[in-house]
Amino acid sequence: MAYQATGMMALFPVYLERTGPQEDTEAANSRIAQNENNLNQDLAILYNKLLELEEALAARE
Repeated sequence: MAYQATGMMALFPVYLERTGPQEDTEAANSRIAQNENNLNQDLAILYNKLLELEEALAARE
């Protein structure tokens, strides 16, 4: 079975923001939660790609 490149899925931007003095705490917490979600998705994408590469290398041996 020949190796077939699947490409890399898009990663999501992660921003580390600072809250301003006039900012609503709920809005800040919402943005932080979204950033955490994006970071977790990015890490899952990278982990799955590494597993795919490892399996492809193992199949070549």
